[in-house]
Amino acid sequence: HGGTFFLDEISELHPDLQVKLLRVLQEKAYFPVGGNRHRKVDMRVITATNQDLEQMVQQNKFRRDLYYRLNVVSLHIPPLRERKNDIPELAYLFLGEFSRRYGKRVSDIAPDVMTAFLRYHWPGNVRELRNVVERMVVLTEGHLLDLKTLPPEQGRSPHPAAREGEEGSLIHLVGGLERELIQQALGACRGNKARAADALGIPRSTLYYRMKKLGING
Repeated sequence: HGGTFFLDEISELHPDLQVKLLRVLQEKAYFPVGGNRHRKVDMRVITATNQDLEQMVQQNKFRRDLYYRLNVVSLHIPPLRERKNDIPELAYLFLGEFSRRYGKRVSDIAPDVMTAFLRYHWPGNVRELRNVVERMVVLTEGHLLDLKTLPPEQGRSPHPAAREGEEGSLIHLVGGLERELIQQALGACRGNKARAADALGIPRSTLYYRMKKLGING
């Protein structure tokens, strides 16, 4: 009561439960388990799905009245494969998170690994990327995520007949994205490299090395 109720994968909700949820949303009341009296509730409801609910309504797989009740404000988040520019930033974010969690000094990602990340289609979206980075951090002995710990499925291109020279263009793209991230962090921190390194989740020495390699002045 007075909070937020989040339902993930709302498209998988059983039809019987769809009726009960609709009743709660309409009446703002429910019966507690084992209770025999209504209990009033005022809450914000947020739902998520990777299915087309409107199409499911047309196929009679999802209640139309519940769909309209839920679909007050709708946000469409594109899959990770359609926003490749987010991959380097997310990968470094997860790298910093899991390096701290497991007490490791992994601070950088090899360019060929980032190229593999950019080539992969990520059917599991951000959750899959997060799990892959966690696995690689756990298995890595040094300071760098390299191809030795990259899972085979992420190392394979979804398009085996890729054009010659594709890898070089992807590595160039990685460098451009990394340069942009570092410059944004430096700008947000007003040139303070220590704060920028913290914001990027990498040691200061790694930031100096990447700035020198990418030709970033500061």
